[in-house]
Amino acid sequence: MTKPTSTKENLLNAARELFWTRGYSNVSVRDITKEAGVDAALVSRYFGGKRGLFDATLAEIPPWTALTAESDEVLRAATDSFAQPYDPKTDQANPFTMLLANIIDPEVGDDIRAMVQNGMATPLADKLDGELQAERAALLLAVLFGAAMMRKNFQLKGIAEKTPDEIAAQIMHLGQAALRFKG
Repeated sequence: MTKPTSTKENLLNAARELFWTRGYSNVSVRDITKEAGVDAALVSRYFGGKRGLFDATLAEIPPWTALTAESDEVLRAATDSFAQPYDPKTDQANPFTMLLANIIDPEVGDDIRAMVQNGMATPLADKLDGELQAERAALLLAVLFGAAMMRKNFQLKGIAEKTPDEIAAQIMHLGQAALRFKG
């Protein structure tokens, strides 16, 4: 027997789906509560308001697993984390779509950029040996996010139909070049 979903969980699920696919500024509290089937006053009760609810959805994002890899395995771990299969019918609200939907948002964009910088770019740079760690980490993230965007959003032929192993090989090739950058 499955446990019934609580009102708070219903709000989080609806908010995640809407915020992560449409963007913070494009979603109202009424949109969320209508989707969740609850009264709008419950957003303030459980989360203190719209922004608190958005922040609660962000708190659900686990740390990037690539950062737990040893330094010599970070490229492989990073590549594997971005080379997972994608089904546009079922894979709508995920951390990647959240980033795309909110990175340019006037209300939360700065926080999303800080989240990527502090949660991905800086720790990745700290794992890299040699010089220009920040630049090389930024280039690797550009490769990873660029490949993911071309595959998932643009569904570009030559990358969209690839298996996880094939896309990983493509990303590894570009990632190695990014990590060899010398300025």
